[in-house]
Amino acid sequence: MSNDHIRLNKRQKEILSALLDKFESSKTYREENTVNQSFKVKPNDFFKEYDSDFANLDEQEDFERDLRVLEEAGYVALSYKRGVISDISMVVSARDCIYSQLGRRELKQLEEEQISLYESFMGREPVLNNYCFSQVIRLQNRKKAEYPIATARELIKLLEFIENNSEEILERELSIELFGDSKVFEREYRHKLITVLKKYGNLLDIIENTPDDREQEHAILAEYNIYPNPTYVNFKGNGEVLLKNGNTIKLMSSMPIAIDADTLNQIDKVKVEPSRVVTVENLTSFNRMTNDADFYIYLAGYHNTAKQLFLQKIAASNSDKEWYHFGDIDPDGFFILEHLKSKTGIAFKQLYMSVHELKRYETYCKPLEDNDVKKAKTLLDRGLYVEEVQYMLANNVKLEQEVISWKQK
Repeated sequence: MSNDHIRLNKRQKEILSALLDKFESSKTYREENTVNQSFKVKPNDFFKEYDSDFANLDEQEDFERDLRVLEEAGYVALSYKRGVISDISMVVSARDCIYSQLGRRELKQLEEEQISLYESFMGREPVLNNYCFSQVIRLQNRKKAEYPIATARELIKLLEFIENNSEEILERELSIELFGDSKVFEREYRHKLITVLKKYGNLLDIIENTPDDREQEHAILAEYNIYPNPTYVNFKGNGEVLLKNGNTIKLMSSMPIAIDADTLNQIDKVKVEPSRVVTVENLTSFNRMTNDADFYIYLAGYHNTAKQLFLQKIAASNSDKEWYHFGDIDPDGFFILEHLKSKTGIAFKQLYMSVHELKRYETYCKPLEDNDVKKAKTLLDRGLYVEEVQYMLANNVKLEQEVISWKQK
C-alpha cells in the first residue's frame, strides 16, 4: 500500500465516502465490538447497470478500472462472482489513508468540535440554551446534530441576536446586520430559525392556535420583534396621545389612526375618554365598529410585543376603564382572548362572543372543522368558556366576527 495520494475521480471518492460512512456508523469505529466487522458496498450502488445484460461494455470496463485503482492503492478489496465484481470491501487498516485521501475529518473529531461549540453557548438566552443543550445530548448519544456545524453557527448567531434584541427589526435589515446581504436570511435561514423557535421556544399557544402556516410564521417572528414590513397599531376613539417630547395628538372616534412601532416608543401616555376599551381581532370589524362610548384597538389576531406594551401603557394611565375583546366566536377566537389576558395582565371580558350571537346569526354560522373540535375540547378540559364551547360542539357551529359587526344595529 502506498501512502502517496492518488488522483481520484468523482465516482471513486463516492465509493470511499460510502465505505467510511458505514465504518463510522459501526461498533467497530466506537471500539465497542468484540468481533471483526467488514464494511461493504455493492457495485450497483454506483453503476446501476453494472452486472446487467444491457450494460455498456466500455462503461463497465471503465468502472472496473476505477475499482482496481482503489484496490491497488490498498483502500478496498474486491470480491467476484461469475466473473464480475460482487462486493467492494473497505480495508479498515487503510482508514487513515482514506481520510487523508478524501480530505475528510473523522466523525469523532467533528462530534467533539460540535459539542465544544454548543457547550460554549449553553447557560445563556433561553431558546439558545435549550437548542444547544439538545444538540449536545444528541451528539453524546451518537446521533447527528440537527444541522451541519456551519449552519448551526449561523443559527446560534441568529438566536443570540434576536433573544437580546428589544427593538423592531425588519427581516431584510436582520439579514444585512448578520449576513451582510439583504436576502440571505429569507433564502437560507428563515425557515430553519422558525423550526428551532417552534421546537425550543415557549410558543405553544401560538403554534397550537394559529393554524395558517404563513400567519404562524409571522406570529413567531413577531414574538422576537422581527417583521417583514413595519408594524402599526390601529386605534380610534375620543382621547389624546401625549408624546414624550411634549407634543399631543388629538384622537376622535370618527378618525382612525395608525402608529408604527417606533413611534409607540415615543408615547408617554394615552388618555381615553370612553369608559370601555375594546380590542378587535379583525380589520374589517375594526373599520365597521363605530360607537363614541368605546375606544377601539385593532390587534390582527395574535398580537405582538409592541401591541402588548401599548395596551399595558393605556391600562396604566386609565385605571378606571373596562376592557373588552371582540373576536371570532370559534375556538381560535377564545384562545386569542386567553393569550391576550396572559400576555398583558389585563382583565379582558368577551364582547359579542356569546351563545346569544351564535343563535341570533345562526344562518351565517359555519360548521366546525376537525381542528376546531380538538381545540374546543381543550378549552373544555381547561374549564374555559364552557357555555359557548358546549353550544358550538352540540350544534356544530362557529361564527366570524365580521358578520356581527356588519349585521348588528
